[in-house]
Formats: sequence, C-alpha cells, structure tokens
Amino acid sequence: MATAQHDILHQEEEFDYSQKIEIRKVDSGAPMRWLSKGIDDFKQVPMLSLFYGLIYALIGIILIWLTYNNPLYTFGLVTIFYLLGPIIAVGPYCMSRHLEAGVKPSFSKGCKALCYNPVGIVGFSIVIGMLIVFWSLITLTLFSMHFGTMTISSDGIMSTLFANKESLQFTLLLGLVGLVFAAVSFMISAISIPLMTHRKVDVVTAMVTSVRAVKKNPVVMFTWAFAIVALIGLGFAFFFLGIALTLPILGHASWHAYRELVVDDRIMTVDDCDLPTFPFMKGKL
Repeated sequence: MATAQHDILHQEEEFDYSQKIEIRKVDSGAPMRWLSKGIDDFKQVPMLSLFYGLIYALIGIILIWLTYNNPLYTFGLVTIFYLLGPIIAVGPYCMSRHLEAGVKPSFSKGCKALCYNPVGIVGFSIVIGMLIVFWSLITLTLFSMHFGTMTISSDGIMSTLFANKESLQFTLLLGLVGLVFAAVSFMISAISIPLMTHRKVDVVTAMVTSVRAVKKNPVVMFTWAFAIVALIGLGFAFFFLGIALTLPILGHASWHAYRELVVDDRIMTVDDCDLPTFPFMKGKL
C-alpha cells in the first residue's frame, strides 16, 4: 500500500511540474550564497567531486594537446566546453540533491541521474549541439569574409592574423557574436538541466522555465553567469587542471541556484532520491 501511495505521489508531482513552474525573485546576494553552498557540498564529498572534475579536466587536456599547434582550434574547444558545461555537470547536481536529502552520494548514482529523464537531457543536448554547429558555421563565415582563402588550419596562421589589418575587426565582431551565443546558451541552460534531473519535465518546459528565471532576476542571473565564466576561465588558466576544482563547485552551486529559483517548499527526502531509472540500470537513484 505504501509503495502504491509513493508511485501515485510521483505521478502527481510529474503532472504538476509539467505545467508552468513558479519562479522566485531572489536578492542580489544570491550568487555568493549559491557559491558558498556549492563549496560546502564540495567539502562534504571532496574526493568524489574531484573525481568528476578530473575526468573533465583530463578530457580537456587531451583535446588541448591535440590542437596545441593551432590556437584557433583551442579557442573553439574552449567555447564548446562552456556551452557543454551545464550537461557535463550532471554528476555534481545529483550529488547535491543526495546531500540535501541526507543520502550518501556515489559515482554510480551520479551516472544514473542521466537515465532518470533521458528524453529531456538528450533533447537539450541536441539543442546545445545545434548552437555549437551554428557558432562554428558563423565563425568560419566571419573568418572567410575577413581573410579570404586562408584556412584556420594554415601553417603560421596566428602570426598572419596578427599582421593582418582585418584582425581587430574580426576579433571584435567574433566577440560580439560570441556574447550573443553565450547569452542565449546561459538563458536556456541556467537551471534547465538541474530541473530535468530532479523532475521529469520535457526539454521545452525546462528551457522556458530557465529563460523565465533569468528574465525575472536579470541582474542576479547575469552576475551569476559572470561568476561561472570567471571560475571556469580560472580553471583554464591552470592548464585545465583547475577545472577539476571549479567545475564540480559550480555544479553543486547550480543545484542550489535551481532550488532557490524554482518555488518548491517541500523538504528533500530519501524518497526524492528513490526515482526509477532505465530498466537496464537495474535500480533507482
């Protein structure tokens, strides 16, 4: 009987959360509060958090090593890393959810979080993939417009670019377009992945909710965006090894940002971490 009640409860929650979700107005101190909570979560599970971070740092180091001969490729990889950040931080989101509920996090539970709402997460990944494709096409188009037949794989490209009078105009225009893409990416992803790993909402609902959260708290949210860019950039500055520290902290903090922005006054319990995953996972979160 208790199991039946539990199943009904989850069905009702999923129905309610597929509707328009209420967003909370937060104060200007929210970004620092989220970051502080993220650091606290990191301190509770430092080795597991670092393990997640080291996986992504290692991937980044390998990619940088493969492209070190051409800084333009490296720049492209870095921008893609920023766009993919909300997706690759699923592990820390799940860990923070478990910590909030008083459940001991584990690596396997973090991986299973991807299978709680696979359709939503895959759908969001496709959207981000399309942004990456558009960004790449626009970058190549701008490069071709300013530098003619030169290709981004040409030898000595950096010295050629610095010597070309078109370089400043190209850099400024690329930066402006990049800011637009960054703003769009942040607005649709600020809380969408934490929402989809917590409630089984569809990708459109998640993205619309994220945009609404940014629109309702524009100054706070773009302050938060600046903090994310700065901390990830700091991680890059230490040859990607800093990512092992900054990425999980930001993942934990983003969970707390989601929890504070979305109106949900229920206290997180063990049942909120006892969610069915794909059958092949043979278990629950």
